[in-house]
Amino acid sequence: MNPSILHFSRTGSVLKALFFLGMAAIAFAVAGLMHAEREAPPRTVRLPDIELPAPAPHRDPLAPFKAPFLMIAGGVCLFYVGRHGLRGLTRSEAAKIENGALRFHPSYGARPNPLPLDAIAEALFDRADRLPGDGPASAKLGARLRHGLYLRYRADGSMEEIHLIDNDFDGGAEQLRRFAAHLDSWRQSAARTARRDWS
Repeated sequence: MNPSILHFSRTGSVLKALFFLGMAAIAFAVAGLMHAEREAPPRTVRLPDIELPAPAPHRDPLAPFKAPFLMIAGGVCLFYVGRHGLRGLTRSEAAKIENGALRFHPSYGARPNPLPLDAIAEALFDRADRLPGDGPASAKLGARLRHGLYLRYRADGSMEEIHLIDNDFDGGAEQLRRFAAHLDSWRQSAARTARRDWS
């Protein structure tokens, strides 16, 4: 595999899309059950000669907020279904090193894009639980089993960061390791060029 390109993993993306689809289905089903229970007519207790209303149920003060919260959570899950589903269908490039810059897929939200290699202040490849910064929540769940590439870079006078996690890409940790090594060699070459230009 080309060490200068990371492709989104089709299998990994489909599995993530299915996971989020399941979570969305659960959230919508529970919200529907809560709504149906709230809208149900009051129950009555039937005795041989009389009909009494059932005792008033205990009202949860948070009940009016739970169903909308579940609907919002389901909507967020559907967003991730679309995001990972699209990645799985297109198998597009997640990141690519070319012409002295690092180009990211738009879903990473990197600015600027492409990112000049001389703007990268730090690039670390390691086990995900050892990497600095606030990585994706999905990586933290199995951080000891995952590897990642942490990038810290300068943009518009401030420091930004991006985490790339191995299970997002074809080739997994080994391909991400090759990509990190290739990126490091490009950065060293850019630094040598910059030193020559200053001297």
